[in-house]
Amino acid sequence: MVLPLLFSLGLPALAASGSVPFLTTLGASIGTAGMAGLGAGFGSFVQSGDIGDGIKTGLASFLGGKILGGLTGSTSANAINAGQGIQTEAFGELAQPKFLQTFPGLTEQGGLLASQGMQQAAAGAFAPGVMPAAFIGQTMSDTYAMNRAAKKDDDDSNPPPMPRPPIRTYNPNPYGSGGGEGLYFQYQRPPAPQGYTPQYPYMYADGGIMALAKGGEAEADAMMEEAGMNEKDVIVEAIEAIKGMSEQPEIALAMFVQKYGEDALRDLVGRVQSGELDDTVARFEEGDKGMVRGPGDGSGVDDMVPATLEGEQDVLLSDGEFVLRKKSTDALEKAYGGGFLDVINRAEEDAPKELERMVG
Repeated sequence: MVLPLLFSLGLPALAASGSVPFLTTLGASIGTAGMAGLGAGFGSFVQSGDIGDGIKTGLASFLGGKILGGLTGSTSANAINAGQGIQTEAFGELAQPKFLQTFPGLTEQGGLLASQGMQQAAAGAFAPGVMPAAFIGQTMSDTYAMNRAAKKDDDDSNPPPMPRPPIRTYNPNPYGSGGGEGLYFQYQRPPAPQGYTPQYPYMYADGGIMALAKGGEAEADAMMEEAGMNEKDVIVEAIEAIKGMSEQPEIALAMFVQKYGEDALRDLVGRVQSGELDDTVARFEEGDKGMVRGPGDGSGVDDMVPATLEGEQDVLLSDGEFVLRKKSTDALEKAYGGGFLDVINRAEEDAPKELERMVG
């Protein structure tokens, strides 16, 4: 847009024509360069919405117009002395613009600029200092616009990294603790610097991710069907967003919240940051299986932990479940009969009693 240029020419023209008394009075106080600078600043503000840019543009245009207008003032004075002046209430006598001298038909009866007001407006728009101020204002406004666009592109292409990501180290002795769950990785989060505040995408205030997630589970299911996604895809993409590895983290997290709720997202963030989820995924990828640790609502049947079985089958498991290796399963079935593990599994809270009854 060229609003700074148009306003820079328009305000001096209106002031010179006397059609707007307020501008006429103001023009008499600050002169043609001042009116042009005011127009440039106002045009810049309207165009960008940034009052700071508008003020800077206006001041620079006024100073530039004042200085450059002084260099052409002698030419205008000569034109006035030669009888080629136009009297205005705001600025006194101004030189007649050269294009009116070149095309006198414009000022003759029936011409576009036949009225005295139109001739005064033309003289005001082309008075000393107005054109330089107009071009300075437009140039500055365009520069500010390009800088804002460049900054926005830079912000979009460089999202903030995951805050204080945990440092993961391989544990060469995963069963050294003596427990039944092998911990193949150790996680340690570096200490938070003074004044540290968690950033992107871990804030759940209204208006951000939560605003995108107001559609609820039904809308999430429709979006999943349209995108050809399943529940595991939704969970995996949310995990990647939390780790800062997603190209569209807001959409991935919003879909997760639509499907599972805000509390589930908070739990997922905690599991990812603690390293429990990565540990489970790594163990199952390597075929070690064991205890399942990850996000969940505590029911044991919510199936929110993505894993791979036998190196090829993608499944969703529940936090707190325990998966045996195939050799362990075969050995138990062989020793205690087929269906042994099914009976123990169905017993749930009575599993210890059922195990004692069957094993003795």
